[in-house]
Amino acid sequence: MDMILIQQLKPQWQFKMNISHLVALSNNSVIGVNNDLPWTLKRDLKHFSSYTQNKAIVMGRKTFDSIGRPLPNRQNIVISSSMLAQEGAKVVRSLEEGIAAAESWNKENKLDDEVVLIGGGRVFEESILFVNKLVLTRVDCEITGDIFYPDIDLTNWTMISEESHAKDTDNEYGFKIETYLKN
Repeated sequence: MDMILIQQLKPQWQFKMNISHLVALSNNSVIGVNNDLPWTLKRDLKHFSSYTQNKAIVMGRKTFDSIGRPLPNRQNIVISSSMLAQEGAKVVRSLEEGIAAAESWNKENKLDDEVVLIGGGRVFEESILFVNKLVLTRVDCEITGDIFYPDIDLTNWTMISEESHAKDTDNEYGFKIETYLKN
């Protein structure tokens, strides 16, 4: 994305709506391997489902492919330059077009102004300058992967909630769900 465009849009997006990252990451910032999640965390998947219900979710094509279908009860917006239209998903060509589509959908449906970015790595990297909410599942492991979450300096963020979950038969690793708002 053009950095000048980001700087022009940042104030507009920052004040009109929450733009969130919803992501699970390992201690070494891995978020994916071979276009899949590198762990089994049923409780976190339930959290993901609950958090995204009746919201606009924006993702890259590879993330959409890894999910395998449009997620129900959400506005699925997929960023792709090659994907054809698909029932249950709106295809856009850029992150800024995806955020604009999500904002429009929120207004049409009289919903809270939050756009949830769910991946992948490139979507997170391109949005790092203007995202203003983080919902991070911190998975307690060091793991090999090929997609990473970008480094974020949390000194300009305030943690507003934290929820811990222990490893068990349904959750391969222990994890914490941390929510931050940008100062």
